[in-house]
Amino acid sequence: MEEAMKRVHHTKVTFTLSCLLHLFFFCALPAMAGDVDRLISFKNSLANPSLLSNWNGTSSVCEFQGVTCKSGHVSSLKIRGLPLGANFSSVSAHILSLQNLETLTLHSINLTGSISAPRNCTLRLKELDLSSNNLRGSVSDATSLANSCVSLQSLNLSDNSIGQSFYSPSSVLPHLKMLDLSNNKIATNEDLEWLFSKLGMLKHLDLSDNNIKGTLPYITNCTTLKHLDLSANQLSGTILTGTFSSCLDLTYLNLSTNHFTGKVPTEIQACSDLITLSLSNNNFSGEIPILSLVSMPGLRFLELAFNNFNGSLSESISKLTSLEILDISANQLSGLIPQSLCTNNISSLEVLHLQDNYFTGSVPYSLSNCTNLVSLDLSLNLLSGSIPGSLGSLSNLKDLIIWQNNLTGAIPAELSSLKLLRNLILNYNSLTGKIPDGLVNCTNLNWISLASNQLTGSIPIWIGKLEKLVVLILSNNSFTGLIPTELGDCPGLCYIDLSNNQINGSIPPTLAKQSGKIVSDLIVDGWLYVSLASSKNIQCHNTLSFLEFNGIRYYDLMRMPVTHYCNFMRVYTGFTGELRRSNVLSMIYLDLSYNLLDGHIPTEISTMQSLRFLNLEHNHLSGPLPPELGILTNLFALYLSHNFLDGMIPSSFSGLSLSDLDLSNNRLSGTIPEWGSLATFPAYAFENNSGLCGLPLPPCNGRSISNGNVLQKPSTNYGSSDGWWIALGVLFSFFLIIGFVIGQFIK
Repeated sequence: MEEAMKRVHHTKVTFTLSCLLHLFFFCALPAMAGDVDRLISFKNSLANPSLLSNWNGTSSVCEFQGVTCKSGHVSSLKIRGLPLGANFSSVSAHILSLQNLETLTLHSINLTGSISAPRNCTLRLKELDLSSNNLRGSVSDATSLANSCVSLQSLNLSDNSIGQSFYSPSSVLPHLKMLDLSNNKIATNEDLEWLFSKLGMLKHLDLSDNNIKGTLPYITNCTTLKHLDLSANQLSGTILTGTFSSCLDLTYLNLSTNHFTGKVPTEIQACSDLITLSLSNNNFSGEIPILSLVSMPGLRFLELAFNNFNGSLSESISKLTSLEILDISANQLSGLIPQSLCTNNISSLEVLHLQDNYFTGSVPYSLSNCTNLVSLDLSLNLLSGSIPGSLGSLSNLKDLIIWQNNLTGAIPAELSSLKLLRNLILNYNSLTGKIPDGLVNCTNLNWISLASNQLTGSIPIWIGKLEKLVVLILSNNSFTGLIPTELGDCPGLCYIDLSNNQINGSIPPTLAKQSGKIVSDLIVDGWLYVSLASSKNIQCHNTLSFLEFNGIRYYDLMRMPVTHYCNFMRVYTGFTGELRRSNVLSMIYLDLSYNLLDGHIPTEISTMQSLRFLNLEHNHLSGPLPPELGILTNLFALYLSHNFLDGMIPSSFSGLSLSDLDLSNNRLSGTIPEWGSLATFPAYAFENNSGLCGLPLPPCNGRSISNGNVLQKPSTNYGSSDGWWIALGVLFSFFLIIGFVIGQFIK
């Protein structure tokens, strides 16, 4: 009997559960059907509905592209990068009314129209991302949208066209915690002041990359605000006392890239929880407010670059033991670099950028205590003494950049221990001795620039083992010996400048060894660079100087002594984004001028199909011009003057698309080809070749042309032409496009 009663009870329970399941199924059907109908209605409103091919009546709604379900209902819809061509009114009518929707992301789908408060926004929506579209409307429209979706906590409208008009009926944002209106068209101080009065419980506000003008208004209601980004606007004037008086919970404050003036308000020390403080690219002046800064024990990122701060850098900076990034580049700071930096054994400092100031004294040995240091830049200062060998103990260091100082002594052999080193840039100093052979261990080197020092010895053959090397600049030293044939083993080497040395022997054909190879998985990060183009003269042989340029003011280039004898007539700058080079690419820039090279010009150079700039002038090269050079269709500048080259100018040269050419001061003969780009150059490109004739030189009439009959180029324009500037412009635009410059430090 007892067993029978158990079976009856079990049957009743099973029947009850079955009924409940059936009841749930039949109740869910209308909701699921409603989800399908709304999504298909949205699809039918699109300009490109075919991009959502599986949104149809035969597929389960939970299988629709971008859809995620909970308990059979649409809980999330995420579509990125499809040019659907939707209008916001359709999103409002069909998607925001999905009853169980919690997250909606429609990023970069060509969404247009004006934002407005939806009539029936789902009560469950928490996150709404409509970024990178072309939505219009006012700031108050954005807050109205947030208020209509009563559970909304995160609203991302960045990269749209919000801000053309102003209308302000909205109440305080009651539930919203994150509002991103960055990269829009907000322009008035009135918008900003109005929004600051509506913050409610907002924790994260991003208004960066707009066009907001005027002074910074008081933030009257920011007791819960933790993240405030007003960078890249047009805000100006001084920051008034009391502006941030109620924002005591701020952990992130970014006011960079505006036009603020005056001193940093001392009240900022009340924001003792700050982790990130960025005031870069303004006109702040006075001394760095160190007393305010040390009241922020958790400060990790301090960026004060490109201002007018003066005075010294206080030793008290060492009290910020949590600091990971210290960037005070491009100011007017002077005095010694604090010896107390990183004296704490638990120093967290990863980036130390002090470039473009007036620091004196030596490079502190105490920097070797910055055991986490990744990037060190002390360029364009007045530092003297030697490079401390103790820097070789910084096992995490990737960037060692100390160009344009007064450093002496040898490059420390201890740097060979820096296995992660990517960028070694020490040009424009007075360094002596040889390049340490141990640097062969630094297999991650991307950029070596040791130009304009007093280095001697031969160019090391081990450089050919650096598989990630892209830039090699050793010009203006006293190197002797041969060009290593092994340089051709560097698969990614695109820029070589060995000019103004005492290198002899022939040009190795193996330099073209890597031409046309596929270089895969080589990361070229975005760095700012500058290229200084000058007219050549007795003191300045270079037509081009290529510099790493992060954290340097444009006009502070005039502080470089080289500018006093090199007439820099053009300055090219560029900033390159990260690029994964997986295409065929070879040498772009090759400068071997002002050396003692002899022999013939290797025909293998013609395989360098990416070559833009070739300078072999002022050597002892002989023999004919290789006709094969005529296939270098990308070449813009060719300099072969002051050698012993003979024979005729090959007719294949007429196919070159040159913007600048110099074949002068050789032993060339015959008629100058009268077609192609060769016909566009003036006489000085061919002068002092006694056997040459034809335009632009005197005509070929059966008699030799004496040097006296050749038109001489004016000394004020020696080695320069209008085409040169065109060539340089095209050349460095090319660098910009392909991401040629190496290594942006990762913040």
